[in-house]
Amino acid sequence: MNILQRWFPFNHRKIQEEQENTDSFRPSEERIQVFCFPSAGSSAGLYRSWCNATHDMSDIDFIPVEIPGRGNHITSPAATSIDELVEAFLSVFPKVVRAPYIIYGHSFGAAVAFQVAYTLQERGFQLPEKLIVAGRHAPHMQDPNPLSSASTDAEIIEEIKKMGGTPEAILNHPEMLQFTLSQLRGDLRTHESLRYTGQKLQIPIEVHCATQDDATKEIVEYWKEVTTDEFHIKEFEGHHFFIQALGETYLNSLMDTITQTRKSLS
Repeated sequence: MNILQRWFPFNHRKIQEEQENTDSFRPSEERIQVFCFPSAGSSAGLYRSWCNATHDMSDIDFIPVEIPGRGNHITSPAATSIDELVEAFLSVFPKVVRAPYIIYGHSFGAAVAFQVAYTLQERGFQLPEKLIVAGRHAPHMQDPNPLSSASTDAEIIEEIKKMGGTPEAILNHPEMLQFTLSQLRGDLRTHESLRYTGQKLQIPIEVHCATQDDATKEIVEYWKEVTTDEFHIKEFEGHHFFIQALGETYLNSLMDTITQTRKSLS
């Protein structure tokens, strides 16, 4: 399995074909890549339906990112810190990115997406057109969710049931549940390594939140303090995993945002 397969399980063939034969693709300025980082305990599969929904569209490429330690990346050591994860991703990112692009992340993935965008900015790389984050407090604010890597299994199980998003088949299967708990606890530990030291982005930020999530509209409002550019909030009905629960309703709204961003570049 090559490096593209490990990091981008649903797009590696298309990326490789594009690298080998650019004549078969439309000009890059007419299409926009959206790199998607998953929530804690999840994998790139969280966004697979988004790839399927836009399979025949020529203007949006959703690219779910598989982080080390799961899915196609299961044999790779999991990152022990946000910085380690960002460095690992950036070792392959320049090989696949083309302008224009957007970075997206949900929950834990929002923290990773923010740090990726900031690191790219610090290194003088061409920046994303926008950072879109969902279901997470701003990086300089206290986490409203009590869950941590020090939580007991019982506490974690209670919280993930409350948040939704974890299939009953996993919750009711002891071995699968223990595997999920192990991955989730590792992601929580990685998430806790993020240190805010005054980082500010120079790109627009759009935040998506849910009415019944711990990261309420009032809490995510503070994301405006970590950008010098435009800031927008969209509120949706639902709990923490509203991006899944709302299905096409959420995806259509997200695609509208991406399409408007792409059109604003012309």
